Amino acid sequence: MPEYTNFARKTLVRDGPIETIPRSPFVELGVTSPFSFLRGASDAIELVLSALELGMDAIGIADRNSLAGVVRLHSAAKGAGLRPLIGCRLDLTDAPSLLAYPRDREAYGRLSRLLSLGKMRAKKGECELSLADVADHAEDIALIAWPEDLDLFETELRRLREALPSLHHVAASYLYRGDDAARIERLDRIAKVSGCTILATNDVHYHAPERRPLQDVMSCIREKVTIATAGYLLNANAERHLKRCSAMMRLFDRWPQAIEATRGFADSLNFSLDELRYEYPLETVPQGRSPQQHLEHLTWDGAGARWPDGIPPKVLKQLRHELKLIEKLDFARYFLTVHDIVAFARSLDPPILCQGRGSAANSAVCYCLGITAVDPATSDLLFERFISEERKEPPDIDV
Repeated sequence: MPEYTNFARKTLVRDGPIETIPRSPFVELGVTSPFSFLRGASDAIELVLSALELGMDAIGIADRNSLAGVVRLHSAAKGAGLRPLIGCRLDLTDAPSLLAYPRDREAYGRLSRLLSLGKMRAKKGECELSLADVADHAEDIALIAWPEDLDLFETELRRLREALPSLHHVAASYLYRGDDAARIERLDRIAKVSGCTILATNDVHYHAPERRPLQDVMSCIREKVTIATAGYLLNANAERHLKRCSAMMRLFDRWPQAIEATRGFADSLNFSLDELRYEYPLETVPQGRSPQQHLEHLTWDGAGARWPDGIPPKVLKQLRHELKLIEKLDFARYFLTVHDIVAFARSLDPPILCQGRGSAANSAVCYCLGITAVDPATSDLLFERFISEERKEPPDIDV
């Protein structure tokens, strides 16, 4: 992205305060990033900087059955002064797709659990979700129905509305296929009959038109065809990019409510990734003990089992140092959570091979808990590579 390099430096890396961006009349919500594997052809920074140049004050992200791309878009948008809108696209097995945007922290948790449910049912890289699954998790999640075949959608929208009373919007895109006016007009009528409003989106797959060739190549890889034989598997044009608010308003001049709906929808979302904090299960701590007390109990029990003839002085000193720092940084529940996962894996019949690796091997506490297999009595540990006061974040134990 050479054309964005200097702009990115000026916009995302600033010493002074970021200027307030005026509210835009249109907000793009149907954005696909590279985390929609082999579909999105522009990364978060490219999308955010384009949105900024085009006059938007907010941008949504809706990757397919995934929240994997939200952190990068959140960081890029915050750095540029835009408001990031966090969501995903739910491709259902028995109903049209939905864009799902949580309105608050609790709704984000429900959306995350819904995606976990769908992925646990399917093989790696896939997700199996039904309309009933969405209905069970839909509280305070703002939804947008995504039509494909309008003949089917007219019937399906009634079923969607019955299952999801909170569904009030239907996505409408100007596809430059010759029938756009008639198609959007019909979609508007279908939406009104079911008590919904059409909502404008450009079904964005890349930040600028010149990125279309890359998206075509990615589509060929996804569909296992060549450019020469892909045919209608490719988009008919290079219009699936972010567009200026004035351009979207011109395209939807006959349906101003579709533009207004994007602003109202965006304004209804109150969730930010800034609200998330590290949270660990309480079940790992028995009643009557604090997390630190229980961690120390397990650590000294483990040390006794590792060295039944007595803990070597070198290890004793290391354990005291580590436990003191863990207490100071309040990381005890993190260690207890990983210990619980490892213990569960080894309790199965047959047991699952489960062992920590990477920087965690520098921890004597991890060795005593049975998480890692590097003996601190025979090794020179670099514990500060694993936990450091300066990093201000929990360690990363790869298991």
